[in-house]
Amino acid sequence: MKLTLRLREFGKASAGLAALEFAILLPMMVLLLFGAVDLIDALGANRRAENVAASLADVVARDTEISDDELDGLWAAIGVLMVPDDPDDVKARITSVDIESTTTARIVWSEGHGMSGLTAGGTIDLPDAMMIAGTSVILAETELHYESPLGILFTGAVGLNHEAYRRSRLVDPIPRA
Repeated sequence: MKLTLRLREFGKASAGLAALEFAILLPMMVLLLFGAVDLIDALGANRRAENVAASLADVVARDTEISDDELDGLWAAIGVLMVPDDPDDVKARITSVDIESTTTARIVWSEGHGMSGLTAGGTIDLPDAMMIAGTSVILAETELHYESPLGILFTGAVGLNHEAYRRSRLVDPIPRA
């Protein structure tokens, strides 16, 4: 009987209740905060890597030929586009593709930055929407091995891969000088 009375008194007591609730909720709130920071950083890095692929494809598609100096400038631009991430974590490849028929696409040239280029003359699979005979496409690819600074949501390296396609605007296909 004394035990039930003491339990009732304990249940009715409200002194220190806010401190107890705070102590219970604090770890979850901290985990939620750091998890959100982790997620926002990963989404930002993913967006920047996607932007690099789109920008590389767009710049090359507007040109009439690509030289070594232009490629060096494009590789240097990766550093600017990836701020605040380390540009050395990004690998990129630009490929000029000539579409011969609705089923055959041939590689004209391919250059990589941190990843190997594809073999010229070989075939490549493209999305059906790109397969228009007599046209050419610039394919830019990026690979980012993202490592979370906090490691709350993502532990270890996460591969973020992107492809961007652009039709050649001035010449078909764009030659490598």
